[in-house]
Amino acid sequence: MDLSNDGAGSVTAGADTLRLAQATSEAGDNETAARLFEKVLVADPVSVPALLGAGNSYARMGQNSRAEAVLLRAHELAPSNADVLTTLARVYLAQHRSQMAVEAYDKALRVDQRNVSALTGKGVALDTLSQHKQAQGVYEDGLSYYPTNFILRSNYALSLALSGDIIRGTAILQELVKDPLAAPYVRGNLALVYGLDGRDNDARATLSLDMKPDEVEENIRVYQALRRLRLEGKPIGSLVFV
Repeated sequence: MDLSNDGAGSVTAGADTLRLAQATSEAGDNETAARLFEKVLVADPVSVPALLGAGNSYARMGQNSRAEAVLLRAHELAPSNADVLTTLARVYLAQHRSQMAVEAYDKALRVDQRNVSALTGKGVALDTLSQHKQAQGVYEDGLSYYPTNFILRSNYALSLALSGDIIRGTAILQELVKDPLAAPYVRGNLALVYGLDGRDNDARATLSLDMKPDEVEENIRVYQALRRLRLEGKPIGSLVFV
């Protein structure tokens, strides 16, 4: 019996399932995407795109241990794949393993020094370690490549405020929130900086654009607690960049 076409058909079906899984992931249906990636891996256990996709889907569902396992396997198979490294680093951050995240981001940057995910993520990882000056150096590198990147600039401003340069951090964020496309997280960062500076009324006014009154007051209480810790000289990076 001639089975030569069966292999080709199987490969085609696997490629189709992988494309469907990736499209489903991009649409935000992580559970269905994970099942589809798993289906691809049954037929092809060494498919790096499927391992990466599964890891990304698991991470988005909060299944970080599972994500780590498949991403480590993907890294074994493709040690220079920057997407695998940045996704693995993001999992480490979610697990509060910031130093391991920094190391993974560094590996990604050795592959591609302009990788925006690695630049942004490394800055955040350093900020969670309260290594704000080092983080700012990474953000500045990123902004030299991507000067209009909202996330890099917003995180840079927040890092400045945490390292004591509240005036400069506030000024950057006040500019960013004027953009009509500014996301709520930018206003959230500005409100946090106001809170760290003791400007609770300004923080309330900023938060009220996106939150209900009870949510606003809950955030104000958090800011007040963070301000007390900061005034006591305690590191708060891990409490802010989460």
